Amino acid sequence: MMNKKLIIFIIVCTLTLLTACQEQKETNEAGPLDGLFAGSELSYEEYKFIMEYIVDRAKEMEIENKELEKWVIRAIGDERLMNKRDLTKEEALEEAEYNHKYYETFMSVAKTKYNVTVTEEELDNWIAEGPDQSDVPQHKAYAEALSLTLEELNHDYDRDLYEQTMVMEKLQPLLHEEYDTTDVDEVRDRFNKEVEEQMK
Repeated sequence: MMNKKLIIFIIVCTLTLLTACQEQKETNEAGPLDGLFAGSELSYEEYKFIMEYIVDRAKEMEIENKELEKWVIRAIGDERLMNKRDLTKEEALEEAEYNHKYYETFMSVAKTKYNVTVTEEELDNWIAEGPDQSDVPQHKAYAEALSLTLEELNHDYDRDLYEQTMVMEKLQPLLHEEYDTTDVDEVRDRFNKEVEEQMK
């Protein structure tokens, strides 16, 4: 069972679908996300300022495609939180397009090759039991910056990230068997290569 509070923290802080990262589970198996900012402990007001800045930067870019805009927000947020640097519009679009394509390919490989999916009911229950119970300050700040309730953020806006997390959890035992290894890093790297090969 994944530590859902940790997953919330990771998703909110990174704001992006990181392509080659992993979530440490209690079983010590890899997942798709990593706690890049586990050492960060800012106040709610500090997170609110950062999240509002990130969303405003994306809005200034006037991206008409709302789905792409979401991925741009994640790309800007990832770079801002990791490297304290602002992406140009061109950089943000390039990163967003890559991450979006990676996500779609990831889900396609999981479904077509490994027959792994998550039902809407499974996902809604998982979100209700975990992310909806969040009291993590950056999670609430992120929702507020987007003018969303926590439930809207979880069940709609970031639904794709939670779905990928659940799919990766289901994939783990299959990938260990497929690659004939218990090495977490090797499983992560090899599946990442599988996805990237399909993206070409």
